[in-house]
Amino acid sequence: MFVAMMDAVYSAIKAMGYDDLDIVVAESGWPSLGDPNQPMCTVENAVLYNKNMIKVVTSGEGTPLMPKRRFETYVFALFNENLKPGTAAERNWGLFRPDFSPVYDVGILSNIGKV
Repeated sequence: MFVAMMDAVYSAIKAMGYDDLDIVVAESGWPSLGDPNQPMCTVENAVLYNKNMIKVVTSGEGTPLMPKRRFETYVFALFNENLKPGTAAERNWGLFRPDFSPVYDVGILSNIGKV
């Protein structure tokens, strides 16, 4: 899904004559928990989306329309927002809970300082 969104943005800016712009993704992610009517909001889907997004933006392989490119990208979000109003999905985009415990690992956690 991330690759499709990136290529859609590229197609739009290319049609306007700006295909030489660098694309920066200010936030992208997937909720790990939702309300009963939000069945796609699962830890499994969040891990899959975020791991694949990180692979795309760091591999240098790029996308079908933008081969051999890396993209400055920020994962949304670092922490779940347990006090945020709205649906459960609105509160559960984070890699970590408010108590700093991980919700899931997308390969960026380390064991630095652990014996």
